[in-house]
Amino acid sequence: MGPPVPFADSGACPFEGCVYRPWKALRDLSARRTPSTGAAESLHIAAGATVTALTGFVLTTVPGQVRFRDTVTLVADGTTLHVTPADTLFLLTYEGEGFTTAWFKGRLYRGLDGAMAIFNAVCDTQPSSCLGRIVVPARRTWWVKICDSTGRVGWTDDPDAFGGKDALGVREPADSAPARAPSRGSCN
Repeated sequence: MGPPVPFADSGACPFEGCVYRPWKALRDLSARRTPSTGAAESLHIAAGATVTALTGFVLTTVPGQVRFRDTVTLVADGTTLHVTPADTLFLLTYEGEGFTTAWFKGRLYRGLDGAMAIFNAVCDTQPSSCLGRIVVPARRTWWVKICDSTGRVGWTDDPDAFGGKDALGVREPADSAPARAPSRGSCN
């Protein structure tokens, strides 16, 4: 049986180096009152504006499904999982560097190391050389709660519209890192 969906992974920041802190808008965008595409707009952010990314969550609506050709042993936070070809491993939130939050046999596992078995770069070009194969890709949305310089708060499902979200500095153009947090208002 699969995980409960939709699955909201509160506080998740879905890649290595991901941080909630001041982010700089790379283009104009709108934020919403609640984390819903149907919610009313709560604020407009102009390209170049700095906002504070307060928190977020990853909403998985379709969990990824992985099948293995042989029995494999995976590790998640010190726990060993033995997955057979008859089993399905469900992928929820990608954490970065091959680690993921997963669901297996009715239990949630954080920090599952799938680097060599599932998320190896070779898997993209030579799937037969990988232990696991993603048979159903996950569908997920990353919602981020932001606050502008006046203290107005909103939600966006467009985090790619911002620079400064990677503490390792790899994912943004050099000129996009925010200089400082919004100074006016209160971000809660």
